[in-house]
Amino acid sequence: MLNPSLPCGKWEDVLSSLPSHLDLNQTAFKCGALRRRRQVSDSTDLLRLALAYGPCGMSLRSTSAWASMSGLGELSDVAVLKRLKGAHEWLGVIVAELLSEAGGQSFPNGHRLRLVDGTCIAGPASKGTDWRIHASYDPAAGCFTHLEITDVHGAESLTRGPALPGDIHIADRGYAQAKGLHRILEDGSDFIVRTGWRKVRLRHMNDTQFDLFAMLPEADYDRPVGYPVDIKGSTKETDVPARLIILRKPPQATEQERKRLRRTASKKGSKLNPASLVAAEYMLLLTSLPAEEFDANSIAELYRIRWQIELAFKRLKSLIHIDRLPAKDPALARSWLLSHLILALLIERQSEECLSHVPPDQNRQERTPSLWRINKLLLQALLSAIQGIWDTSGITGKARSFWRAMCEPPRKRKVQRIPKYNLLS
Repeated sequence: MLNPSLPCGKWEDVLSSLPSHLDLNQTAFKCGALRRRRQVSDSTDLLRLALAYGPCGMSLRSTSAWASMSGLGELSDVAVLKRLKGAHEWLGVIVAELLSEAGGQSFPNGHRLRLVDGTCIAGPASKGTDWRIHASYDPAAGCFTHLEITDVHGAESLTRGPALPGDIHIADRGYAQAKGLHRILEDGSDFIVRTGWRKVRLRHMNDTQFDLFAMLPEADYDRPVGYPVDIKGSTKETDVPARLIILRKPPQATEQERKRLRRTASKKGSKLNPASLVAAEYMLLLTSLPAEEFDANSIAELYRIRWQIELAFKRLKSLIHIDRLPAKDPALARSWLLSHLILALLIERQSEECLSHVPPDQNRQERTPSLWRINKLLLQALLSAIQGIWDTSGITGKARSFWRAMCEPPRKRKVQRIPKYNLLS
C-alpha cells in the first residue's frame, strides 16, 4: 500500500514509495556508489542528491548550494559531479527493482499487451541522437515494464527486454526483424509488428515467392485481409511463420504518407521508388496470433493501441523533461537519465494508487480521469518533497559553503563591474 500523504511534501514519503525489499545502503555499497562516506554518508542522501540534480533541474553548482542549505553535506560542484558519476550503476539497480513490481497484474484471459518502442535523447549542443531509451509499456496497467538506456549504437530490437508466455508484443516497423520475431516465438510470446514492403523477405508457406503487390488490391478500408507467410531469417532455423495483414488507408492518410516520402527523397537527393508510392496506400502488419482467435480486424484494432506508448514518452519529455539532457560526460548523463526514470516510475506507482480511489459513480460517467493531470500533480508533489522547504535565513549560518557555490570561478576575462565615479550612485 502506497503512502497517500505524499502531497504533504516529505522526503520520507518518497522513500516509502520504493519497494519494501530494496536495501538502499546494501545495494549502494555493492555498486560502489558510497565508497567514500565523507559528507554524503547515507544512500538516501545520495539518491536525493541525484534527484535534485536530475528531475529538479538544478546545475551542479546549484545542487551544491542546495545540499548545503538542506543539510545533506558541504559539497563543492566537483564533489557532486564525482558522486553522481559513480552512482549510475546503483541508480540502474533502483530502476530495475521498481520495474520488477510494475505490470505484475494477472491476466485471466491468457494474453497481456506489451507495447514496445524507443525514444531518442540528444545531449547539449547535439544535432543528432546521443542516447536511446528502450521501453516496454503495459497499457492496461498504465506503466512501463521494461526500460533500458543505451548510446546511439544501441539499435531497436525485440531481443531487448523480457518476453513471457501470454505476452503480445506490439511494435512499429523498426522492429520488423526476423531475429527479434524469432526470439519472441521461442519464449512463448506473440507479436504484432508493422512492416514495410521491403522491410522483410516474405515467402509462401510452401516456400514459393510471395507477390505482395498482387495481393494489395484485395484489401479495403473496412475489410483487411490476411495471408499466411514465412518470414525468412538468416538461416532456415530462424524463419518465422506469421500472418500478413493488409489494410487500405483512408485517402487523406495515403496522401500524407506520399508527401512525406517525396519530401524525404528530395532532402536526400535520391530518386523515389514508384513501388513506395503504391505501398503508401496500405498498412502492413505481421502477427503470430492464430486466425481462429484474432481475425484481421482484431489485429488492426490491437495495433492502434500502440499509440499509448507514444503518449507515455510524451509525458516523459513534456512533464519530466527527460529530453533536456545537460551532461556531456557519459557516466553523469546516465545518472541524470536514470534519476528521471526513477521519478517517472514513482509517479506511476502513486498514480495507480490514486486511480484505485476513483469514486464508483465517476467510473459510470463518460468523462474518465486524466492520466496527464494526475501525473502532473504527483510530479509537483514529488519535486517539493525532494527539494524540501528552507528559507533564506539559513544563508547566514552557512554563508561560506553557500556563496562558494554561488560565486563564479576565476576566469581570464575580467568580470565587468560598475566604475566608481563620484557622479554615479
